[in-house]
Amino acid sequence: MDQKWALFSLKGRLRRRDYWLYSLPVLFITIPVFWYTHPDNLSDNSVLNILSMLIMGFVFWASIALNVKRLHDRNKSALWVLLTFVPLIGPVFVIVELGILSGTKGSNQYGQDPKGPTEPPSERNDNDKDETMTIEM
Repeated sequence: MDQKWALFSLKGRLRRRDYWLYSLPVLFITIPVFWYTHPDNLSDNSVLNILSMLIMGFVFWASIALNVKRLHDRNKSALWVLLTFVPLIGPVFVIVELGILSGTKGSNQYGQDPKGPTEPPSERNDNDKDETMTIEM
């Protein structure tokens, strides 16, 4: 999977496994930077302050991109991402809707199923004969 697509693009679908594989590292980047940017912990070093703001900007965009692709996998519009910003409801929505519930099986309006085709293999036609192998002993 292309990391640039996963973290920056708002198009396509993302399966649950990949959502968690990308979201957890983004979360682990966020925690120390968020702690550092707390008003009590800000330093006089403007370079570190600017760097932390750039990192938080990346984390914000990557989170939105991951959430939108996961919403697309659930066959929901990207506008549902606004619900993630509602206090108390947002985190529950993210965990349940994006992290636990499975995506739409097969293609939907946002693209192909990221898990691959789900149609059963086509039936063999009558002209195909079983090939058998005999071993003489």
